[in-house]
Amino acid sequence: MSIYAIIRTGGKQYRAEPGAQLTIEKLEADCGAEVLFEDVLLVGGDGATLIGTPMVQGARVKATVVEQTRDTKVLIHKYRKRKNSRKTQGHRQSITRVRIQAIEV
Repeated sequence: MSIYAIIRTGGKQYRAEPGAQLTIEKLEADCGAEVLFEDVLLVGGDGATLIGTPMVQGARVKATVVEQTRDTKVLIHKYRKRKNSRKTQGHRQSITRVRIQAIEV
């Protein structure tokens, strides 16, 4: 079993493993840039687990930005009965794809 970490970014939590690719909320970084996630909530694997209160001290996750893109379109339908009122709206969220390089404890 390899080492893994639970990180927090963009108001969400993700399980990060070395070599894994994550789709997260948009980061202000160019493609190919290295980013550090310092909000590490848990580090586990290899028989030991470190649980932060609330963060694991000194733990960081290094990642490289693979691409900046937008997610698939989500359609929002609004309908008001008996009023002949219908509205359709679309939304595409900006996302960043990162590849996890290393987990440092």
